[in-house]
Amino acid sequence: MITRPFGKLGVSFPILSFGGQRIVDEHNCSEDEALQIVNTAIDRGIRYFDTAWVYSKGQAETRLGKVVKHRRKEMWIATKAWDTSRDGARRQLEESLTRLQTDYVDEWRLHHVWDYKRLDEFTGKGGALEAAIKAREEGLVRHISISCHTDPQILVEAFNRYPFDSALVALSALDHFIFSFAEEFLPLANQRGVAVIAMKVLGLGSLTHEVERSLRYAFSLPVSTVIVGMESMAQLEQNLQIAESFTPMTDEERLAFFKDIMPLVRPEKMRWKTTDWNNPVQWIPRNRGR
Repeated sequence: MITRPFGKLGVSFPILSFGGQRIVDEHNCSEDEALQIVNTAIDRGIRYFDTAWVYSKGQAETRLGKVVKHRRKEMWIATKAWDTSRDGARRQLEESLTRLQTDYVDEWRLHHVWDYKRLDEFTGKGGALEAAIKAREEGLVRHISISCHTDPQILVEAFNRYPFDSALVALSALDHFIFSFAEEFLPLANQRGVAVIAMKVLGLGSLTHEVERSLRYAFSLPVSTVIVGMESMAQLEQNLQIAESFTPMTDEERLAFFKDIMPLVRPEKMRWKTTDWNNPVQWIPRNRGR
């Protein structure tokens, strides 16, 4: 696979990386299957593994940790804090390290900054950012990150407040048309040397009928790597084949793809950019929580 520099951090990763949310019972993936998928991913060259404290009440981290225990030096581990407070986030970090069976994580993210109020809580006095900085001083965290699914201007503001090393953002082809991180955040990130990790590239299932074009679209963006959730060996093999044979989309191919998927640009197909995840009928407004 093609590899790319990970921002200014002095490391590079293949364009395909591993989203660890789906290696759980909730997605009909057994523990044996999960371990096979993760070990095979490493064997085939994947190095970057993303997970979170909140995924399936810890099962995602626990299963990944069963591989980390034996193959830590081959893996870059990113996990996330959900709690916005300094003390709450610290407790979550300690639980994550225990589940992952490691004494440090390569990246720790302030997770899902969906509006300015949550950003204020994360970055304000007594917020989780203070816990992240302290944990980095202690060697428990190597790099500090942030993730956003909703409004790219929230991330622009986040980087005005703190020089995060990386950002995990929604960059499916559907996202191009509403609150576009590709247009509003990627130029800033690239200018500042920030590593950008693309997520939601299959639109939470809305684009599973277009796996090849969806991945090619994401790989063609100026990002460091693309994480894809995988719950079966078949999905892993399909994604690897696309990544290993990747050629950038031409303008004509991208235009044709956009035309085909435009009818899917609806709130119910993009719940991560709506006011209510469980009742996705209205797009999130700009400046929510400001």
